[in-house]
Amino acid sequence: MTSAREELIGSVSARLARRRASAFSSAGEAACQALVEATVEALERDVEADQRSAMREAVEAVFTEIEPADMSFSDLRFFVSKLRQAVLDAASDAARASVEQWCFEFFGVCTTRFVVEREHDLEHQSAQRDIARAEFQLAELKIALADKTALLERIREVSTPIAPVAPGVLLVPLVGTFDRFRAELLTERLLAEISRAKTRSVILDIAGVPMFDTDGAELVIRLTRCARLLGAQVILVGISPQNARAIVSLNVDLGQLTTCANLQEGLARAQRR
Repeated sequence: MTSAREELIGSVSARLARRRASAFSSAGEAACQALVEATVEALERDVEADQRSAMREAVEAVFTEIEPADMSFSDLRFFVSKLRQAVLDAASDAARASVEQWCFEFFGVCTTRFVVEREHDLEHQSAQRDIARAEFQLAELKIALADKTALLERIREVSTPIAPVAPGVLLVPLVGTFDRFRAELLTERLLAEISRAKTRSVILDIAGVPMFDTDGAELVIRLTRCARLLGAQVILVGISPQNARAIVSLNVDLGQLTTCANLQEGLARAQRR
């Protein structure tokens, strides 16, 4: 390496490293010198052979020695400009045109690579933002699901209350429409409570149910059969005249049910049992 070549590389490297708030100053003078040396070597080889085979290596060096994410287009233009001027000043008159053309093409290839790298970075950032947004939405959905689950559990407890009123006796007051959903919830909770508390009698108070339909009556019968398998008797109380007429008109066989006129009679019967 001639002293003139060494001086050229050192001069350009120092100017790059001194460029404030740039990718070159962040990379340091050693990285800048490696970049300039690789570019000068590629330029010399291509100019001497009158081809562009070494230019690819020089372009690769730009994006290897300097972090692409930190490099601005202004940094890239500054590098090519300072390198071009230094090489032209040192080149012979016969080589100046070739050097000028090589630098022009080199800058064009670097610009294309810069745009590709920047688009890749933007796509990556966009993907990361999408992932972060999806994770945030998923976390919100999990919170909403947990809140909804807790609310549903609370609704289950409120809509199907089960209260112990005496040793071995449970009271289940029903209020509102007694549909299939509520019946399934009640059956699930009541059977678990019968088993846990060793219940002998269950008083099912339907005084708060405005109207019974066929499904409601059949579900009460099914509940009675399930409770009987666990050794508990279901006593139906609170049948209003309207519900009594509705049940009769439905032609549903309630012969398996034990009924009482009111809660007091039902409790007395449960205690006698």
